[in-house]
Parts: sequence; C-alpha cells; structure tokens
Amino acid sequence: MAIKQFGKKGMFLTLISISIIAAVIIIFTPSGLDLSKNMPVIKTRVSNVNEYVLDLENVYLENALKATGRKTLIGLIKWMENPLGTARFFTNFKGFEDSFSEVLLYGQIEGADIDEYYEGAIMDGNTYINLIDDIKTTAEQTFNVETIFTVNDIKVEQTRPWFVDVEADITFRVSSETASWNKNVLIKTEISVENFDDPYYLVNTGGSYINKIRKSDTKFDEWSDEKVIDFIEDGNYTHFEDGQAPSFLMRFYNDISASSCCGIESLVNPNNPSISNKDVSYVDYLYWSSVENCANPPYTLLRVDKIHTEFPNFKFDLNHLAKYKLSADEQICPPPG
Repeated sequence: MAIKQFGKKGMFLTLISISIIAAVIIIFTPSGLDLSKNMPVIKTRVSNVNEYVLDLENVYLENALKATGRKTLIGLIKWMENPLGTARFFTNFKGFEDSFSEVLLYGQIEGADIDEYYEGAIMDGNTYINLIDDIKTTAEQTFNVETIFTVNDIKVEQTRPWFVDVEADITFRVSSETASWNKNVLIKTEISVENFDDPYYLVNTGGSYINKIRKSDTKFDEWSDEKVIDFIEDGNYTHFEDGQAPSFLMRFYNDISASSCCGIESLVNPNNPSISNKDVSYVDYLYWSSVENCANPPYTLLRVDKIHTEFPNFKFDLNHLAKYKLSADEQICPPPG
C-alpha cells in the first residue's frame, strides 16, 4: 500500500515539473506579440529597398546611361578621326548603332579596346556595365540587398535637332531578406549634341579641321550679312525647319540626305588651312559632297561681296542664299551670259 502512495506522489511531482517547463517555454518563446513589435523594423527595411528599386528606374540607371552615352560618342568620334591610321565613316546606321552599343557596354569596337585608338582612357571604368556594377556594390553595402542586372538591348536615335536619344532595355532582380523585386524597364535619356566635334569635318579633312557643334542664337528670320559673317567665324550650326541638312548622327555614317526632323548645318570657313577653293556651295554637307564642275553645276553658285571680303572664295547656292536672307552680288556658276 505504501508503494502505491509513493507512485501517486511521484506522478503529481512529474506533472508539476512538466507544467513549470511548459510555462518557461511559453514565456521565452517568441510569440505573435513579439513579431508585431518587429513589424515596424521590417516595414522600414522593405520601404527602404522599395525606394532603392524606384530610384533604380527613375534616377540611377538613367544617370549612368547619360554619363556613359556621352563618353561613348566621344570615343566613337575619336575612333573615326583615328590618329593611328586613316579617318573613316561608319558604313551605315546599323553599323554605327552596333558599335555604339558595343562601346557603351564593353568599351570595345570590332572586338578591340577602343581606348587603344587614341591617347588617354575614355571608356576604361566608364562603360555602362562598369557603372551598374558600381550601383550593385553600393546597394549591397547600403541596403544589404543583391541586385542582378541584364542589359537586353541598346538603341540610339534622333528625334530633335540638338539631342541624341539613347534607350536601354534592362531586366533586373533585387533580393533582400524580406522581399524581392523582378522588373523589366526601358531606361531613356537625352544627350545634348553641343560641344561634340563634328565627325563629318574630321573625316573629310583627316582630322585637320575640328569644328565643334554649337547652336547659333540667330532665329530663321534674323539672318543678315553681319550675322552670317559671325556664324562662319564662330563655326556655329543652325536648324531650318524646311532644310535639307543631315542630322548629327547621320554625319557618323556619311549620309548627307535631308533629315526629316533633325538636320543641322554650318558654313565651311574658307580661311581654314584645310579648305581649298572650290566651285561648290560652302554649306558644310554640300562642300564635300558636291562635284566641282562650274560648266554644269547641280545648282547656281553666287557670291556676296561683303562676305567674300571677310572670307574669300566663299560661295552660296541659290537655296541657301535665300535661307540666310542674303542678296547676291555676282553669279559664279554657271557663268553669266
């Protein structure tokens, strides 16, 4: 009988022990209440990463594209000038766009490092891949997130006279401890063409005539002898709504047909040592493209004495004489009479 009483007491003590252990487990195990206390921290982390994702789309990737796009154009112009060899145009727009993409992403052209074609380093460390890798590293250090980028395509075009449009098709994934984002975005930016060397001048003179793209302040109805003289002297460019000039990008591949949206033109300075006296119009895209044949010219050539005094040998075609609001003093081709 004593043995039975001891068993009951042992069972009672065991139940008490189990209850105490259960109470301890309940007290020290994180509960729903503990998770709710952490929710503000989790929300803050998710919010910070979400802001990073939005900034990727709207700020970081575009700024990187603008910066490396500008350097890409500089590199391509220097490659065309090619002080190590013969200056050359791109074959066509497709060839130009493919090279633009290759240089922008990898700093290479035709499989070779483009920085090898001239002194100094333009693309080294400045490709689009380099810059988005920098973004990736900074985000990892700042937000403790992993970012994976894939650049699917690069496009370049012109829709306005004084700007080049660059577009990058990008897929990216951002992963953190709390959430992940998968997106495909089109990143677009505009690059001003001003202050770039005109590749059309460089190639046609073997790099000896450097003319930077600078927009004239003169409006289409404000031209005069004096303004044209300043225009030639400064080497500036203008855009006529109904003009026949090529765009900035068309100058990379020697297409001097009329651009429907974006034609710009300058007037060749006959006082430049690279320029010889020719019986052609000195409007830039006509000077190097026209056949010199005064007996049977493709257009009438005329001289304006006041401009001729400052710039001997300078000649206008009839169409541009009207655009620049000038009056001819002498017809040169075909010879009068």
